[in-house]
Amino acid sequence: MDLAQFNLFLESNRIGDYAGLLGLVISVGGFFFTIKASLNSKAAARQASAAVESMRDDLRKGDTVADFSSALAIMDELKRMHRSPNLHLLPDRYSQLKRFLISIRSSNPLLSDADQRSIQSAIVQFSSLERLVETALEENGAVSAARMNSLISKQSETIQELLVRIKSEINKGGDS
Repeated sequence: MDLAQFNLFLESNRIGDYAGLLGLVISVGGFFFTIKASLNSKAAARQASAAVESMRDDLRKGDTVADFSSALAIMDELKRMHRSPNLHLLPDRYSQLKRFLISIRSSNPLLSDADQRSIQSAIVQFSSLERLVETALEENGAVSAARMNSLISKQSETIQELLVRIKSEINKGGDS
């Protein structure tokens, strides 16, 4: 079979028309599958983004619990240090405590406005206590350990309640 006969065969059986039609069907089908794959990958990207955001929230919650725990430990340490005649380390511990509380206040989505106010009140209270200690250090005076520890205990109770509630909310979120 030579080339002329082959061309005549293709022309008489309209193979070119069928090939063009088949090409069109394949192109439309391929386009449909491309669009579908694109939509699926877009949905997968949204799910991945949501998973990353959820993980970030979980990390923030974990950091918050750790910061609350650290703040409570510092409060206990401050109470012990008030009973000591050496007050020189107290201002640094008060500063560290305030940093933890500021971090908690500014980076936690689980805190209500009332919680935010409670933490701000604690920050203000600890700033006052820090100034009181600084003044006592400058004047070579003493501080009333009982009075200072009473104030710290009140704030410690508030922070402890917040910590318990935050842990409870985290656990509820993990169960659902």
